[in-house]
Amino acid sequence: FPLEGARDLDIGSNSIHSYSILPENEYFNVDFGSRSDSDQYIELVLEKPLDREEQAELDFSLIAVDGGSPPRSGTTQIHIIMLDVNDNAPIFSQELYVGQVLENAPEGSVVLRVVATDRDAGVNGHISYQFSQAGGQTHSAFEIDPMSGEIKLTKSLDFEAAVKHELKVRATDGGGLSAICKVLVEVVDVNDNAPELVVSSFSSPLPENALPGTAVALFTIRDRDAGANGKISCALEDQLSFSLRPAYKNYFELLVLAKALDREEAAFHELVLRASDGGDPARTGTARILVAVLDANDNAPVFTQPEYTVRVPEDVPMGIVLVTLTATDADEGLNGHVKYS
Repeated sequence: FPLEGARDLDIGSNSIHSYSILPENEYFNVDFGSRSDSDQYIELVLEKPLDREEQAELDFSLIAVDGGSPPRSGTTQIHIIMLDVNDNAPIFSQELYVGQVLENAPEGSVVLRVVATDRDAGVNGHISYQFSQAGGQTHSAFEIDPMSGEIKLTKSLDFEAAVKHELKVRATDGGGLSAICKVLVEVVDVNDNAPELVVSSFSSPLPENALPGTAVALFTIRDRDAGANGKISCALEDQLSFSLRPAYKNYFELLVLAKALDREEAAFHELVLRASDGGDPARTGTARILVAVLDANDNAPVFTQPEYTVRVPEDVPMGIVLVTLTATDADEGLNGHVKYS
């Protein structure tokens, strides 16, 4: 860097002899010489690359010394201002950001904020944020503020569809340099699913003389929630003739109890199965099963009276009806059809 030299009205050996800087520094030195008797030059020589981010300004004195005896000197101040170049990429405060969001959080909820810094100045240090689409990733449930780095929901999430979402965010400075960080969004389950009861097999009608322990139905219970929200208990409401027995995992069997069925007492049994989860408040699911009872010939005919007395005149003609006997049978169909002999 050429400098304007000092002036000395003396001539010969009393004129300017040398230049130096004070205090000395590792970045600059002074080169002084003559191209001809009348053409002297002085240049400030850069000895080491500058780093504006380490030191933005530098001050030192330039001293001119003549060749007289004793020597005389003159001083001027030099102030160096380093101009920025875009030699620094943005740096995120974390390589991985982890946020948690309730699955029922509304649109516009803030998930987290990513932060990147850039040591450059001016436009070179201005950072904008955007999602990286590397690998064909889509982030339709999220949006990011390009200025603040806040990540928000564009719609509610569904824990049952995805328990976590992995995003990649790119920070780009004004000179085009960029950096990428990873964002992991964990979806927190809420108890938004009631238990579901699905009947796999069902036997109806059921003979009224079915033995105790006979399986009537096999059904399964499922709840799409996790943890306590998905822990299920099952009960059979207000029943003396049937019971539940766990079969395998979430499968249950509906059984006939020791108490015998009686079609004549109840031809149908409407069973209500109720499943509850462990959420707070708990959610419940119900299923109704209608069991028809098939008749068994367990009832004998019964006359309307145990004994009939008929007084008959001795001269009664043949073919005259003396008495009508009536018997009933509580069974149905052929089992309840009465014949007399």
